[in-house]
Amino acid sequence: MRYYETIYIVDPNLENQVLESLKTEVGQQLEKTGSKLINHRVWGKKRLAYPINKQKYGTFVLMQFEEGDQVKMVEFMTLMKLNNSIIRHMTVTLDSKPEVHVEEVKKEESSKSNDTELKKDVSETKEEKNKKVEKENSTKEKEPLKVEKVVSGEVK
Repeated sequence: MRYYETIYIVDPNLENQVLESLKTEVGQQLEKTGSKLINHRVWGKKRLAYPINKQKYGTFVLMQFEEGDQVKMVEFMTLMKLNNSIIRHMTVTLDSKPEVHVEEVKKEESSKSNDTELKKDVSETKEEKNKKVEKENSTKEKEPLKVEKVVSGEVK
């Protein structure tokens, strides 16, 4: 089996919903060729090395798939060229089967919860420090002030 990877750059001004619909459309067109889609994910918005169609930025989308009918793949590549939302695309052959990509959303969520816990701990420590300072100030106020009378250089 042959495996391929296609990276295509989409207009960066597209909204998320339009981007998702374009992504599903491209995936459906690929499946019509008999190819099996392995990964299809948005890499994100990045600065281009040089302006393309007066655009300095582009949204990169990565697609990895298993080979299908080669005759229909030519049609698929033509559709990619004719789609106005796709600025550029490139398909390369992979040496081995790509691993299925798993989103790391859970790690980010857990790190966010850890961050909020740390912030709570920091705020608690600030509160504790304030209480300690208040206690020190209150104990200082309770002690009677010593007033010394100085008469001709001697302390009485």
